[in-house]
Amino acid sequence: MNLEAVIEHLRARAPIFAQRVAGAAQFKILPEAANLPVPAAYVVPLDENPDQQQSSNSYRQTVEDSFAVIVVLSNTADERGQGAITSVHDIRKVLFQTLVGWEPGEDYDQIEYDGGALLQMDRARLYYQFEFKADYDISYEDTWKWVRDNELPTLNGLNVKVDAIDPADPNHPKQDFPDDPNAYEGGSPGPDGRAEAGAKIDLPQT
Repeated sequence: MNLEAVIEHLRARAPIFAQRVAGAAQFKILPEAANLPVPAAYVVPLDENPDQQQSSNSYRQTVEDSFAVIVVLSNTADERGQGAITSVHDIRKVLFQTLVGWEPGEDYDQIEYDGGALLQMDRARLYYQFEFKADYDISYEDTWKWVRDNELPTLNGLNVKVDAIDPADPNHPKQDFPDDPNAYEGGSPGPDGRAEAGAKIDLPQT
């Protein structure tokens, strides 16, 4: 998922953060590296979970793509975190109205809420993680098969040759196969390596 689009959407649609929304690779760097005034939010990538490939002759696979919004709140007024954790309810409502049901890209379904948890709390700050997910599909056009098939030469036509099984080939008389008990009177059973019929088919090019 393009998390930069999620960040920009939160900056534009969640005024509670006053545009204090940024990205991070993972949570463990935030307590030391996060320097935005609070309340602030950090968008972090989570797991991608694919379903089984669904097509027998092409390619189609649905992937669940997850991300988290880690909200940082002030905890200086109450070391027990009671005030900060109460604010989580208001933040959750803002995030739902901003993200849930929004489609983060043309290839994605709408975003769904996937849970939340308290990550860390100290005397200064409280970190709470809200998790979201959205599905996208991997199609034939996204795969190596599409690249390979488009590198094949153009099929302009077909040359069809038919080596018949029955009736017997009159050009191959039975006496050519004196030891073959299955040989036909007046000829040999096919296929015998000789084409009895054929056709040339030109395919229209678009």
